[in-house]
Amino acid sequence: MPQPFPVYEIEGGAHECGVSHGKQAAERVARTLEIYLPAFTRQAKLTLEEIRERARAYAAAITDLDRDIMRELEGIASGSGQRLEDIVAVNCRTEILYGSLSGAMPAPECTTIVALPEATRDGGILVGKNWDWRSACVDAVVVLKIRQTGKPALTLIVEAGMVGRDAFNEDGIVVCGNLLVSNDDKGQVGVPVPILRRRIVQARYFYEAIDMLVRSPRGASGNYLIAHRDGVAIDFETSPNHAFPVYPDRGLLTHSNHFQSTVAQAAGIAKYYTGDSLYRDFRARQLLEAKIGSITLDDIKATLRDHFGYPRAICRHPHDYPGSEPTVTISSQIFDPKTGVVHIAAGQPCESEYVTVTLPSRDRQIVVA
Repeated sequence: MPQPFPVYEIEGGAHECGVSHGKQAAERVARTLEIYLPAFTRQAKLTLEEIRERARAYAAAITDLDRDIMRELEGIASGSGQRLEDIVAVNCRTEILYGSLSGAMPAPECTTIVALPEATRDGGILVGKNWDWRSACVDAVVVLKIRQTGKPALTLIVEAGMVGRDAFNEDGIVVCGNLLVSNDDKGQVGVPVPILRRRIVQARYFYEAIDMLVRSPRGASGNYLIAHRDGVAIDFETSPNHAFPVYPDRGLLTHSNHFQSTVAQAAGIAKYYTGDSLYRDFRARQLLEAKIGSITLDDIKATLRDHFGYPRAICRHPHDYPGSEPTVTISSQIFDPKTGVVHIAAGQPCESEYVTVTLPSRDRQIVVA
């Protein structure tokens, strides 16, 4: 059974948080770079110097948008003893691997579930996700509990060295994402996905979180589920040029790696996905729809452990993947923003137990159960 992911507490100003992240997770930051720098060369057909040149262009865009996030990236590089360009590059992994390919690669990745108060037994909100990605990356994942000066406290599940992925904050904002690829992906420089997700989860208000996404110049397509503990969630299917909202039906929303929006489909940008994406989100809804009004945490766990379509199931298992890197479920997480708890299973949830991690507490005590 996989061991739970390490949980690190970081606090202070932006640069100080980055240094703490880099020092505490130095081995896993190195693992992230070991995985991605060769992958960039293989898949994006870029030399190491071309990767770093592209990273410098992204660094300028990040600095213009959010100087604090750039300071944090600089701190991660300093704390981990790695080159800044390499840290920036892994924070642009979606843009480098997929954004420059004009949609040539399909998007095999995650399954996301949202159950709103009208769908749950206790009137709360649950946001679940299986993070399906390259199997080696399970060794790079960390959980960060962040108290950054002037920002909401948050808990973040991420590959070490990155500043954003799936997270929730003390003001009730949750963000989860899924990989999307579209015809709009032309290799343009914009705000990378991890930076967008971090800015979303640093919002204090739901409208502010949405503005962070739709008003930012995006460098690649992506799916962003933004939810609030008071019982509202909207999914945004985005390309660099468009944002298509998708709303829950009867308090339930499921998503995988294809555009669901009929507007996006009619526009013809939504061609690049693997066949399993079409049944993973349908299967999740199929398992939960009959339970609308009484959905529990255990129901979400059971759905995230489902093996229909094995090995390319909601709970994804190793298998050959012609023409692409093999992927598995490297993490499963369920956010309960009303109680301030996230349940996390390392690796495939059928083989792991969920542990609970809280938001950073006011008494500065990390709680892992």
